[in-house]
Amino acid sequence: MRTVDVLVAGAGPAGCMSALCLARQGATVLVVDPCPSPVRQLAGEWLHPAGVIALHRMGITTAGREFTTNRGFRLHTSDGKPPLHCPYPHGTAVSMYHHVLAALLLRTVRATPGITLRQGERVTAVTTTGRARTTREEVSAGLVVGADGRSSTVRRFLRPDEQAPLPLSRVAGLLLPGARLPRGGYGHVFLGGPGPVLAYQVAPGTVRLCVDVPLPGPGPSDIRGYLRHGYADVLPEELRPAFRALLDAGKVQWAAARFRERSFFGRGRCALVGDAVGHGHPLAAQGMTLALLDGECLARHSPDIPAYAAERTARSWSAERLGAALHRTLTGHDPTSLLLRRSAFALWRHDARQRGLVLGLLSMRDDRRSTFYDVLAHVAARALTERTRTARAFPGAAPSMGRLTGLADWLLWLIGPTIGPPRPPRGRLPAIAVMGP
Repeated sequence: MRTVDVLVAGAGPAGCMSALCLARQGATVLVVDPCPSPVRQLAGEWLHPAGVIALHRMGITTAGREFTTNRGFRLHTSDGKPPLHCPYPHGTAVSMYHHVLAALLLRTVRATPGITLRQGERVTAVTTTGRARTTREEVSAGLVVGADGRSSTVRRFLRPDEQAPLPLSRVAGLLLPGARLPRGGYGHVFLGGPGPVLAYQVAPGTVRLCVDVPLPGPGPSDIRGYLRHGYADVLPEELRPAFRALLDAGKVQWAAARFRERSFFGRGRCALVGDAVGHGHPLAAQGMTLALLDGECLARHSPDIPAYAAERTARSWSAERLGAALHRTLTGHDPTSLLLRRSAFALWRHDARQRGLVLGLLSMRDDRRSTFYDVLAHVAARALTERTRTARAFPGAAPSMGRLTGLADWLLWLIGPTIGPPRPPRGRLPAIAVMGP
């Protein structure tokens, strides 16, 4: 039996960051991963400022040509008004192909004393006492780190009867070579289709589109027509030709957007990091930043799993709820979500401070609950003001008790002790006429 201080299952960003931080504290670390090399897949490609800073603390630079610096987002609201300009108040993000960041971290892992990396090997069993089995050998570890993603084997052994993550939507990924964004150095969110579209530069001269397709969605024979007729017109003119050409060529990658609350961080001598802890909709692009911060925090508290869980629960509380709120606000078609969407846009157009607070939370440079409550209170107050104004102008349209209850229910869902997936929409999705491929 092999004996090590730490066994890390998974060599993605979460696993590499955990291994690096623990090894630099003097631990002997064994990292195993089933893939022989980083996989080119539709996965995390955006790192918020807090994640960039975490890499810099490890001496890892993102200044290379393969990384694009981003100063924030531009939100195209589909209401005929100019895009909402949403810069980060502090710091910058980077975007890149997922395999580019994975390869950079792997190079750093290989060069770090105390770490043994074995690719093409995976964990097949684990116990809370630190005993594990891989496809090669038995391992005894003082700490086992489950960094093996949404289908985590480590988590499955810790919670064998747990329900699967709940589906939210499907995401279509398209690469547009030679395309240019309306404004460089920003991520763009386009509304007006059945779901939002997130666009950003993923490599020099290449734009990534992430198209959110609501469930249940069309079948395989109708999907090209659905995407063409549902989303092309919400894109700016500079992106439409490439979008249509890729659809005609069938060059679309798919990923499932699922939700699992970040409430279980491990037990005994087994800790979870990154997507193995939990995950939300990729619209907020939080996954990789949370993964890096998890790895740092675990190393600070190792082997005290309860202390690690307590800090990460507290420090990711606002980010998790902001991600859930943005997803539900931008995708919901029920009356309450539509009201909050209009209210948020109106508020953010005229209140730069509130806009900055939202981006500070999204960047994870600010993780205070008080900031989240400030943002939520201002949007809710704006929504109630709009309801009152409508009732005075049109007495027959006074808000019913049901609608006010809907707003209260929406807010309680967001600030309750646990955050669940968005409630099933009560409104109808926009109708799309699918006329051929």
